[in-house]
Amino acid sequence: MKPAAWLKTLASIPKRAWRSRGFGIHSPFAFRFVTTVLRCDASYYAYSLIGNSPHDRRLYRVLLHLAPSAVVRSGPLSHTQHTAIDTALSHTEARPLRHKAVIVPPEAIVGIAYLRRILADGGCVIFTDLRNPASAEILDATAQCGMTFRGLRMGIIVGDSSLPRQQFNILI
Repeated sequence: MKPAAWLKTLASIPKRAWRSRGFGIHSPFAFRFVTTVLRCDASYYAYSLIGNSPHDRRLYRVLLHLAPSAVVRSGPLSHTQHTAIDTALSHTEARPLRHKAVIVPPEAIVGIAYLRRILADGGCVIFTDLRNPASAEILDATAQCGMTFRGLRMGIIVGDSSLPRQQFNILI
């Protein structure tokens, strides 16, 4: 990472921490998503299966909350990430109008056109590790609706057409 980009990231940490607790978020969906899903301290029943990784636990909570009809695994994932995905999908209620979720690990090479199509259909894209922030920048610029939640490590784009286009930089 270039020194200027690194300093900019360091300077944004206090505001990200403030927003991570729900302050300054006026959208009811975004506030509920940040406070009850991304920043949840409660223990879930599947944590014993998933392990102690906070990132894998967060992936489980996000999938449980969004309840996609299918999850496209676009690259190599760890065993605990596979367990988190399978456990979340097995315990979601059957909803007729659920959309796809795409999990993008850092090593994955996924076509941007495919991800745009998923977002246009109301799906969501989850970046498990933002080592290559260029792809997240491209998606932020091309998504027409929905909300983006970007942390220093994980990024989530919810492409729901009923949501206004907003971006939240938080600590996740």
